[in-house]
Formats: sequence, C-alpha cells, structure tokens
Amino acid sequence: MGEKDGMTALEKRTLAGLSLIFAIRMFGLFIVLPVISLYARTLPGADPLWLGLALGGYGLSQAIFQVPFGMLSDRFGRKPVIVAGLLIFAGGSVMAATAHSVFGLFVGRLIQGTGAVASVVIALMADLTREEYRTRAMAGIGVSIGLSFAVGMVVGPIVGAAYGVSSLFWLTATLALLGIGIILFVVPSPKGAVHKNEMELSFSQLGYVLKNPALLRIDISVFSLHLFLTAVFVSFPVLLKQYIAPSAMWKVYLPVILGGMFLMVPAMIVAEKRKKLKTAFLIAVAFIVASFAIFLGGYKSETGLIAGLAVFFIGFNLLEPLMPSIMTRFVRTRTRGTSSGVFNMSQFMGAFLGGVLGGGLATVSNTALFSALLAISAVWFLIALGLTDPNLLETFERPVGEGLHDPQPVIRQMGEMSGVVDCRYRESDRILWVKYLRDRTTQEDLERKLSGLLEA
Repeated sequence: MGEKDGMTALEKRTLAGLSLIFAIRMFGLFIVLPVISLYARTLPGADPLWLGLALGGYGLSQAIFQVPFGMLSDRFGRKPVIVAGLLIFAGGSVMAATAHSVFGLFVGRLIQGTGAVASVVIALMADLTREEYRTRAMAGIGVSIGLSFAVGMVVGPIVGAAYGVSSLFWLTATLALLGIGIILFVVPSPKGAVHKNEMELSFSQLGYVLKNPALLRIDISVFSLHLFLTAVFVSFPVLLKQYIAPSAMWKVYLPVILGGMFLMVPAMIVAEKRKKLKTAFLIAVAFIVASFAIFLGGYKSETGLIAGLAVFFIGFNLLEPLMPSIMTRFVRTRTRGTSSGVFNMSQFMGAFLGGVLGGGLATVSNTALFSALLAISAVWFLIALGLTDPNLLETFERPVGEGLHDPQPVIRQMGEMSGVVDCRYRESDRILWVKYLRDRTTQEDLERKLSGLLEA
C-alpha cells in the first residue's frame, strides 16, 4: 500500500490506543505537578529539598529503567511488559496516595517512574505501523502528551482542592488500570516474534548520537527545559499561595498555558513555512531566560509571579514541539530509537535534577533559586546559539538500477562524506536517498562520489 492510500484501520487503531496510553501515563505525572509541593509541606519530614525530591523523583527511575524495560520487551513481548509497567505505575500511585511522610511520597514517586514503558510503547508503535507513517504516529503521540500536560495542570488544582491531593494519585492509579484495558483489548498484537527495530535504543549507535553536535545540543536543551520546569514548581505554588488560594490557582494556570499553546501554533507554522526553525528555537530559549529575570525581580509580588510564569510557558510550549522536530531532522534512520532514547533520558534526568536543585536552592532562599536558574538558562542560550540550522538540510536522490546487488558498502561510504546526515537505499524503487547539509557539501559532490562507487 502506497503513501497515497493513507494509514490502515489497524494503524489508526494502534495510534489511537498507544496515544491514549501515553496520555494517561503522562497525565498521571503532570496532574500533581502544580500541587505536590503544597501537599508535601503538610507531611512529616518535609523541607524544600525533600519537596524537590518528591516532585522530581519519578524522573530518576524513569531514566534508569527505560533501557531495561526495552530489553525485557524484546524477550517477553511488548504487551506483557507494558502491562507490567502500568501495574508498577499504579502501585506507585497507590503508595503515594497513602503516604504518611514525605519520604513515603518520594518512594511512591520513584515507583511510579519505575514503570518506564515509554520506549516500549514507541517500539510497539513501530512494530505495528509502516515506516512511512511513523513520523505521523510520533506526532500523534506528541499531541497526546501536550494535551495531557495542559489538562493535568488545570485539573490538578481543582480536584486536589476539592477532594485532597491524595485523590489525584488514586485517579492516576485508576487511569493506569484503564490503560491496561486499552493495551489488551484495543491495541492490536504484533504478528510473529518481536524483532529489534530502528525505534529502539542500541548501544552500538550510542557513540554516534552522543558525538553529534546538533543532537547533543537538543539533548542539553530538553534536559535544561525539564530541569527548569521541575525547579520552578518546587517554589512557585508555595509563593503563589500567599496571594491566591490553592483551589483558585487553576485560574492562573489555565490562561497561562492556553495562552502559550495559542501562540505556539502560529509560531510553529511561520517557522516551518519561512524556514526559521533555529530562529524560533532561540527566541523560545530567550523567553525562558527572560522569565527567570522576571521571577528574580518580581517573585515577591503576585504580578511578578504570574508574569514570570506566563513568559516561561510561552517559551516552554514553543520548545516542546520544536525540540523533537529538530531532533528528527538530524537523526540517521538506524539511530532513531537511540536518539529518541537519549532524548527521553535527558528529559527525565532533567526533571529529577531540577527537583534536587530547586529544593536545595530554595532551602537557601528563593533569590538564590531564581538567580541560579537565570545563570543556567543564560549558559543554555549560549550553547543553543551553536545549533546547526536544520533549514540547511537538503535531500539528494538518484536511481541506481538493478546493478547494485549489495547497497551497504555504498551507503556506508556515502554516509561517511562530510556534511552527510543520513543515507539509505529504498529497495522498492531502487533509489539511493541522502540527507546532507548544503553548507558542507553539494549535489555535485554527492553525484561524483556515487558515480565513482557505482563504477568501481
């Protein structure tokens, strides 16, 4: 079936089911973000550092268990491992709901993160969809995560104020069980044995991913962004409580998040159409830097707090789709899973260290916290300046006929050329496809190299 025929009914069912599972799981993490620091303060043993650990603890276990869960899914199958991960996530939610100390809450959050099935869900999606539709499927999962974040940030304060924050963890546990029903009865099962695919992390490709300057800058960026997100919410709800009751905080979060999302859509469209992705990326990072300058100067007032958060979420909502979009442009086909795995682990480690940093600095003072975040974000902006412009990427295609019996040597040598980002052979139409940076090589250079290899 060709590109024009669209996704099959099975692929659409797969996308809908797996997007729901992603959304349910991430909603369960996001829903407590705006309220957990307030709730944890009421538990025995609470101090700013423990608040930060409780807030970001899930990120540590998420980062540690991503790879083991992926390896287990190769041996025991995707669905059984996803079910096990969701059960662990539900168990951690129950422990957090029944915690009688901040340490118990921290352990519950660690257990929540231990059910690290994100990479397995992506691998299952790859098993059940054709290659030409995987980008679309990944975009669908990205949309579900964005919506779960927005809904969770608004629903959390409302439900938490009405029924207690522990009710949010009970809701999370219930949704995890719903996710098990979806994986068992909605998502199709792969036929035959599970095989490694390009959407999985491979240690053999890790060196390339970590040495690629563009990918490294994006990994640093997602690490930094989620470090900032967690660090901000260690102190922000506590500071805002001086002016607004927790039950009314949704009135702040709703317009701030929706405003950021509203601005994000036209900004992404303009960036894509006018080929200004790097410019949009740098502007978004600049918004993050500016938000910490506002926080630093105005965290002692209601206006300063809300203005800082509004500016932060303009940058955050623009960066969330920009970073994976830029990342996918610089990955090689065979390193998709590894690049995505490092990206996700960077995000989760950022969330954990943001909790540690935010809690530790808040113990000193909020001035120390926002001063440090301002300094770190400024360094991040300087690193981001060196990002290779993704709009320099172009493609080269050439039919190679039936004489090429083994394309691998040609793919390898073309891939080693300066400026070549990716190279693959499409067996269906016998075309060699190359993605390259036009400021480092040309179509003529590629044509000469390929002609020489075919004549050899």
